[in-house]
Amino acid sequence: MQRVGQAVLNGGSDTDLDLRTLAWLLWRRKLLVLGVVVLTMAATLLASLFMTPIFRAATIAVPAEVNSRGLGSIDSALAQFGGLAALAGFDLGSSGSHVEETLAVLRSREFTEAFIRDERLLPILFDEHSFGAGKEPTLAKAYQFFDRDVRTVARDSRSGLVTVQIEWRDPVLAAEWANKLVERLNAEMRARAIAKTDAAVGFLEKELAATSIVDTRAAISRLMEAQINQRMLANVTEEYALRVVDRALPPDDDDPIRPRRLFLAVISCGVGLLFALLLCVVLRRPV
Repeated sequence: MQRVGQAVLNGGSDTDLDLRTLAWLLWRRKLLVLGVVVLTMAATLLASLFMTPIFRAATIAVPAEVNSRGLGSIDSALAQFGGLAALAGFDLGSSGSHVEETLAVLRSREFTEAFIRDERLLPILFDEHSFGAGKEPTLAKAYQFFDRDVRTVARDSRSGLVTVQIEWRDPVLAAEWANKLVERLNAEMRARAIAKTDAAVGFLEKELAATSIVDTRAAISRLMEAQINQRMLANVTEEYALRVVDRALPPDDDDPIRPRRLFLAVISCGVGLLFALLLCVVLRRPV
């Protein structure tokens, strides 16, 4: 080590530095290195004290799949009068398509803006999202911010579990919003299903009155029965689209997802060490 140090002191070029030389430099300037690392870590941790803590709450649910219940008795009618069934409002798609529709509604701008407006979240989101002086926040801006930085919707392809996740500075609000989003989604999908079945029953009643063919009337009657059953399910099933298996609960005040001070301390230590090494190389001279 002494020979390495002497070679450095005698004018070795910067480009010729190897690991042994760098180690010697760090050792010779150990007080400088220690000071830089400590100052870097202290500055980072001090800055983290002024960062707004962000908490995460999540509601976990499974697709309710009530659309497929009670329809086994009308399979033959659907096969025989598929076109009529489609006109009447029967969705002949797979259960997966129902789930995709449900999640698309949850992510949609119309649904999200209605949630922000009805829950009076605009002033809260305005405090979080910076606007220029004199500018008023809009629902469009609030939707963009909410969809990008606050809400996350994910579906596990293997288990089918749907996770509605909220990240926010208030842990209680984070849990409340996650739960309310799922509740409003179920109410929205129920209302859509009821309106759809009402329209379908009205259409089928007209078709039934317009035909005298016995087989056709029997098939239409089975289709009407299925729609009435579907409407009944929508009326009595609160968790119509998503069935909650784990409601969101407020996380502990001492458990934010960011800032992670331990992670910041490790990163700042590495950055400080690199900066100290750079200083040692630049300031290389006899000591």
